[in-house]
Amino acid sequence: MTSAAHVRARLQVVPLAFIGVFFVWPVAHVVVRFVRWEDITRVLTDDSLRGVAWFTLWQALVSTALTLAVGLPVTWAISRWAVPGAGVVRGLVTAPFLMPAVVVATGVAAVIPGRGTPAILWAHTVFNVAVVLHLVGPRWRMVDQSMEDAAADLSAGPWRTFALVVWPQIRSAVMNATTVVFSFCFSSFAVVSILGGASIRTMETEVFTQAVRLGDTRTATALAIVQTVVVVLALRLGQRTAMTDGGQVRELAPPRPLSSRQRFVRLPLIVAWVGTAVVISPLVTVAARSVRYSGSWTFSGWRALFDGSLERVGVDTPNVLVTSMGFAVVTAVLATVLALLTAHRDKVTFVERMSLAPLVISAVTLGLGLIVTFDRSPWDWRGQTWLLPVIHAVIALPLAVRTIAAALRGLGMELFDAAADLGATPLKIWWKVELPLLRPAMVQAAGISAAVSLGEFGATSFLTRNDSMTVPIAIGQLMGRPGTLLQQSAFALAALTAGATALIVGVGNRHS
Repeated sequence: MTSAAHVRARLQVVPLAFIGVFFVWPVAHVVVRFVRWEDITRVLTDDSLRGVAWFTLWQALVSTALTLAVGLPVTWAISRWAVPGAGVVRGLVTAPFLMPAVVVATGVAAVIPGRGTPAILWAHTVFNVAVVLHLVGPRWRMVDQSMEDAAADLSAGPWRTFALVVWPQIRSAVMNATTVVFSFCFSSFAVVSILGGASIRTMETEVFTQAVRLGDTRTATALAIVQTVVVVLALRLGQRTAMTDGGQVRELAPPRPLSSRQRFVRLPLIVAWVGTAVVISPLVTVAARSVRYSGSWTFSGWRALFDGSLERVGVDTPNVLVTSMGFAVVTAVLATVLALLTAHRDKVTFVERMSLAPLVISAVTLGLGLIVTFDRSPWDWRGQTWLLPVIHAVIALPLAVRTIAAALRGLGMELFDAAADLGATPLKIWWKVELPLLRPAMVQAAGISAAVSLGEFGATSFLTRNDSMTVPIAIGQLMGRPGTLLQQSAFALAALTAGATALIVGVGNRHS
């Protein structure tokens, strides 16, 4: 092993220790301390909790079906056809996924004032269509168009051509997207908290209720274990389908030009923009509702954010904004540095695999572990403000690692070999060659991590205090209180957050 490899191996102790202390330890501790087989059995046999589990399951299945019903046609339209404005469609459909879930939920609440189950299903669809587009789209573009043309020449109709030619080649990607979307919907917290209120309960919200409001940590932990098992099984199903898929991978094919008949019918164009309207309308509506009060257009909600009117309900907006932005900056720096130490040029290491664990364990489960583990001296940290951006960095780390690792493995070895031949030390090669080449990926990883911090709601709900309230928590509190002005202020704060998130992610992408 070269000296550079030795240095990399030693530095990976830092992210491993970080993940171990702030993720593995709290999750393992709550499981070992509170999980008993009788508690899991009671959760599975209790009529009330079984009702919660059943609602969680069927709403996740319906949400997934609706997401596919909207996402697959849009993916077909812009992946297979040269639809005018395809780039705009892709950006608009992706935008809600990059937004805090609480902003998407607030946008749906602006459209459906009554909220409830239909609102939850719509919010999940809005949030997850981008998953279908980005996981299925590249695979769909690999389908050999000449095979479709040959099937059509043999008198096969569109549906038969799809079933016999297209579906076998995109099946694994669709199944992968399906399991990912199902996992997101099954473990959804912010959407259900905002749109469901006290009357609608899922396993994720019930974990929070049992642990924080009722003080029943055993039941909360048992629920978290059952939920995690379901999510892991779903993700394993998607991975197994992808591994057993036998479709041949080809280069991406250029989108097919619209024929004269399709220019007249414009089916792909209609499909693309109708799907986009379904996805983007809540974000447009939340912006409109932020300037509409008591049936007229006004900036009362925006003024209330900054004139002290909301302090009577415990929301100090300037302090909330400063706190959230400060957390976002710390999260971006932490996650990016840790991702740099985690990523390896030649292989996927054990540390990199460990860094992806927060994708499987929900933020609420992590939050439960944190308040149970860090509740006594010398580890009485759960009331410390610094713990929030640290946990945000844990949750953002998988995305930062994937961003930087992909860029690192895409670098050619020529410059590194040339620098070594000229006598440069490993440290100098890293500083003068590798870091400059990785700078675009680092900026993108920092932007994604900051966006994750701005929108984190699950673990933050367990850890936040009055002096460390973040924007999503403030929006949730305002949406949960009666009063037209408070509701409009929530819409204004959500619109402001959406704009800030779009700016941060846009800057990161522009430099990538």
